[in-house]
Amino acid sequence: MDTSNGSHGAGNGFSAAQRELEVLRTELDDVDQHLLEDVRARIDVCTRIARLKRRNSIPMMQPQRIGVVQDRAQTYAVEHELSPDFFRSLYELLIRETCRVEDLIIDADGSEPEGARGPSGRGG
Repeated sequence: MDTSNGSHGAGNGFSAAQRELEVLRTELDDVDQHLLEDVRARIDVCTRIARLKRRNSIPMMQPQRIGVVQDRAQTYAVEHELSPDFFRSLYELLIRETCRVEDLIIDADGSEPEGARGPSGRGG
């Protein structure tokens, strides 16, 4: 059958596009999985930092450290032609959550508080 008029070609192109879309979505799912694991690992490191701060009576809030982390994220965004505003917002969210977790651990009465567990589910 002659498909040079495009009547069947469009359908085949759509199928090819759908297959490519599925491949790209699978790739995105893999990237998302790594992102989730990296966020979890970041929180785990922060729980260990909080335990160290608690043992050594180090204040939870370290404003200069927050500035360094935010500046590094913004620099990365600029260097990779991404949105500095987005990266600042992303890191504000990450920092807010890790500060919340650190507060729970530092203020705890010796037991590991709910919501302050590391990736192993055992508190780090």
